[in-house]
Amino acid sequence: IVNRLSWYPEFRAVPFYSPQELYNEGGYPLIASDTKEKAELLKSIGINMNLAPVCDVSVNPNDFIYPRTFGMDALETSKYIETAVNTMNENKIGSALKHFPGYGNNVDTHTGISVDERSYESFQNSDFLPFKAGIDAGASSILVSHNIVKSMDANLPASLSPSVHKIIRNDLKFDGVIMTDDLQMSAIKEYIGDSTSAVLAIIAGNDLIIASDFDVQIPSVLESIRAGEIQEERINESVLRILKLKFDLGII
Repeated sequence: IVNRLSWYPEFRAVPFYSPQELYNEGGYPLIASDTKEKAELLKSIGINMNLAPVCDVSVNPNDFIYPRTFGMDALETSKYIETAVNTMNENKIGSALKHFPGYGNNVDTHTGISVDERSYESFQNSDFLPFKAGIDAGASSILVSHNIVKSMDANLPASLSPSVHKIIRNDLKFDGVIMTDDLQMSAIKEYIGDSTSAVLAIIAGNDLIIASDFDVQIPSVLESIRAGEIQEERINESVLRILKLKFDLGII
């Protein structure tokens, strides 16, 4: 249900199919060939990163996230993620494992805040598995959701939470790029506000920020650096990770 380029016949005769539809028609070989086609299409117009694949685990068609997922349990979803990431790496297109730590049956954060009451053990036993599979396959980045996950941080959305980022670094052992979901989404705009969310995101440990309101976010980040709220060392850590990602993709 999230297609960008392929909605337009100038780029593709029909929009790309969902992972569930692809698997039902042709299994993992079709998943791989579809991923390769996407990589080739994106690179042909100068785009070097695809914010995919979706790692969320959902088997309930009533879940908000279900249509965008593989629609199977954590183990099968992990196989899907491994297939997609391996194919993306082979074709030198950047990947983003999303939406950490996993949506589950939570509501859409595009329209408001979502609070996840699940235990940390439930994430360890299920939701984290596809992310671990993607990390082991060499994923470029992890994209963090705006859900408030009480077992990890009862106050801040995951995208702005230092605790959640420590889990990615220390528990999942991921040393690549971490990015936010779009800070313009209502879960952030209504709960945090525009002027401080990007600052909190950097302090939390994000290396990249998706900010449609960049005209507000960039000045607030620069001011926070000047004021000493964000340390230059924190910025340099992210710069090195981003440069390594560009090197791995053959951009530099």
